[in-house]
Amino acid sequence: MSTPHLAANNKNQLVVLNCYEERQIVKNLGAKWDGNVRAWVLAFTIDNLNAILEAIPHMTISNDLEARAVEQEKREKEIKDIKRLAAMDADTDLVIPGLRDGISLRPFQKLGVKFSVAAGSGAMIADSPGLGKTIQAIATALILKDRGLIKNCLVIAPASLKYNWPIEIAKFTQEKYVIIDGTPEQRIGQWMSKDAFFFISNYELLQEDFHGGRTMKKKDEESPEELARRIARAEKSRTRMAVLDQVSNREWGLVVVDEIHAIKGKSARSSNVKAVRGKFRLGLSGTPLDGRLEELHSVMEFIVPGLLGSRTKFLQRHAITDFWGAITGYQHVDEVKEKIAPFYIRRLKQDVLKELPSKIYQNIVVTLNPHEKTLYRQLANRKHEITEDAEAFTAILRCKQFCDHPGLIGLSSSGGSKLAAFRNVIEEVVVDNRQKALVFTQYKSMIPYITPIFDELKLKFMVIDGDTNKSIRAAMQEKYNQDETISIMIGTEAMSTGLNFQSADYVINFDDNWSPAYMLQREDRAHRMGREQVVNVVNFICHDTIEERIRQVLTTKNMVSADVLGDNVDEMVLSRMNPKDVLRLL
Repeated sequence: MSTPHLAANNKNQLVVLNCYEERQIVKNLGAKWDGNVRAWVLAFTIDNLNAILEAIPHMTISNDLEARAVEQEKREKEIKDIKRLAAMDADTDLVIPGLRDGISLRPFQKLGVKFSVAAGSGAMIADSPGLGKTIQAIATALILKDRGLIKNCLVIAPASLKYNWPIEIAKFTQEKYVIIDGTPEQRIGQWMSKDAFFFISNYELLQEDFHGGRTMKKKDEESPEELARRIARAEKSRTRMAVLDQVSNREWGLVVVDEIHAIKGKSARSSNVKAVRGKFRLGLSGTPLDGRLEELHSVMEFIVPGLLGSRTKFLQRHAITDFWGAITGYQHVDEVKEKIAPFYIRRLKQDVLKELPSKIYQNIVVTLNPHEKTLYRQLANRKHEITEDAEAFTAILRCKQFCDHPGLIGLSSSGGSKLAAFRNVIEEVVVDNRQKALVFTQYKSMIPYITPIFDELKLKFMVIDGDTNKSIRAAMQEKYNQDETISIMIGTEAMSTGLNFQSADYVINFDDNWSPAYMLQREDRAHRMGREQVVNVVNFICHDTIEERIRQVLTTKNMVSADVLGDNVDEMVLSRMNPKDVLRLL
């Protein structure tokens, strides 16, 4: 992050700029966040001046506050012009130094790069999945480097996508990169690289290398030998941390956080990413909001620290709660939308890819057989031994698993009405019509029930789940897209983000995820730029069960995302599930 600057204005105020890590210090001195100048301000007194200079020794005194204000006004006008052109899907001129010969960006991608450069120290590209956010981030880094503003770029990505970045970097530019991976000792050398411009890490290794990983806790009934081994490992970790201290405290030129919605909650992952110092910060996400404004607050706290104020005050202003304090809806959403507008840009496929074929949806409604209906009613009414003593939410999960296959909850492992309907679709789509399919299920334990169908039909398939080595997922993606003999890729949500399966003709959802964002991510693995045919999305839904009622919940959750990120609505209340709604699902 940038060095804090201290200045004065004509209102007898001290203005503290670029104060990110030190913001708690100035807040304790009574400073208030001023959204107009995006800085902390407090009364101009000798005591306040001395207190700030003593508390923040690396503070720089600025006398160009007026010039900064003029520059900010100019930048905001440029951003508005860019977003106006983006809304029109207009073309624009943009030279990107360092891009390989023959590589060209689409008009909306050029505008995305222009926006992220013009936004200043923080921006978010929130285009819907499949619109090439990665190349926009790479191009942004190249421009900032060419202007002498940065010397390196740190990419923080989910582990499953880490190996996609080098493929894209090598495709678009000749810049050198290093992938942070391997043993702790190997990673020290990688972090210390003098040649690389792009440093590519994942959330977990960032925590381990910069923040010491997990805390060592004493275990009960632990042998002296095991305790000694753990102490030795902890000591080795501390030694490595000391070596990496200069890296963890480095101010990076540009920090790119891929799938930034991964830091939407209050977690160690979230706080660790926000602690990374960067002169410029760029977030990428096709689904930055999943029905919760508090999640957007967390994301924006990385993009532009302090923009939305403290989480407590933000929720006091915008959250509607019930008697017990649970959030039931939101208000004054237009204010949030206005505040974040200069820092995020979002384009939807239907607005910018006129040539991209549409998606065709088909819901296959499965009727349970009489025996299954009886068992389902017992489970839902909690009169079955599996659910009779269970909480309502546990009963919901058991009912949802039962709809997939009775074997998932320990009942008869044979049959299953949904599985029979699924087999018919696979025979028609893949065997008879020779089309490729992606198959998604929420449950890894469901995959062993599905894959025997592929074996019986003599279909070649691949599997990606949470246990699939993250370093080979990109290679599996390439093989699936290039090998016409591989008909099916099946997996869990582990393959729903970042990967490109544009050769797939069908996306088959064996079951629904609770999150509408994940459902969209699933579909957009195939619905991507470069595809010329329609993508068919098939959903299996068991009639008169929780699966039908989940869809009503998903529809409601999607409304708040549209409201903040695009619709012109002043206020909106998101229906939340209260205990009565939970019971109604059953």
